[in-house]
Amino acid sequence: MKNIIALSSLFLIIFTSNSFSKIEIKKVKKHNIELIKFQSPDRRFPGKDDVIAQIHFPKNTNGKLPVIIFQHGSSRDGMKFKKWGGKTDEMGGRLAKRGIEEGYAVAVLDSFYKKGIKPSDKKKMPNAIFFALVLKNILSEDSRFDPNRFFYSGFSYGAGNALKLYSPVLARTNPPWRALVAAEPGCNTAQYPAKISSKGLIIKGEESHYYPPACIYYHKLLQKVGNDVELVTIPKVNHFFSLNGVIGKGKAVNGCTNNIALRYPDGSFKFADGTPTTRQEIIKKCITNESGVGKTREKLDEAVDLTINFFNKHNR
Repeated sequence: MKNIIALSSLFLIIFTSNSFSKIEIKKVKKHNIELIKFQSPDRRFPGKDDVIAQIHFPKNTNGKLPVIIFQHGSSRDGMKFKKWGGKTDEMGGRLAKRGIEEGYAVAVLDSFYKKGIKPSDKKKMPNAIFFALVLKNILSEDSRFDPNRFFYSGFSYGAGNALKLYSPVLARTNPPWRALVAAEPGCNTAQYPAKISSKGLIIKGEESHYYPPACIYYHKLLQKVGNDVELVTIPKVNHFFSLNGVIGKGKAVNGCTNNIALRYPDGSFKFADGTPTTRQEIIKKCITNESGVGKTREKLDEAVDLTINFFNKHNR
């Protein structure tokens, strides 16, 4: 199935790894943008299967394009899509601009589309990594894209979804991504990781309310099982890569900073110190009312540059 994205106003039924999906495409020629709407069910949102992405293309293309898929954080406070009312966060907008300058097609997902999710809804956010996998399957069939050069990046909630690519189940079943970047994940709750072939980068703000020790521990665990993954900390910035950050009130999954909760391949849960736990206890202990404030974002472009430079390093 070739050039499925190039056709405007197209409806197709194709089989993906998750479901049958009806695909609708809209082109915005003067902006070199295409939008895609597809379906990926999540049991927490029955009947609300639609997911949309806005795909940005470089002006000059030679050969098959590498693709970055980006997943927003819990606040879609950045770029608005050209059609269908989709949105992303500020990092997604900036990454799309920088990505096309470097010759990538950049697909920016809206995983909250028409699901009525607020940033404080930490317990009901969808498992968006599956949305990214469905989109990757779809775009891999398009002759304009190189199926062997797909990259994944996410901010905050999206970064947590990027780290799910280390889960043992996805490691067995998902064709590998070339590289992934998790910008400001929380790391307080995570899968016990498997070794994967994708190169990885974790970016943390030194003064984030998702305190760095959790990701420092998880980074070491990822390396312990054999993963090639780097950790970079940006000094003096908060969760939003801002220099005006302060700790405020709001929901955040940051209560297990010094003893993160891990889900094991057999479905059991343990804290990092080996203490068995349950999903209910994790929710009680790890979700707090201590959040971060400050969105001047002086160092966000630095985080975007780190992401693009890391992808360029592995785009061969």
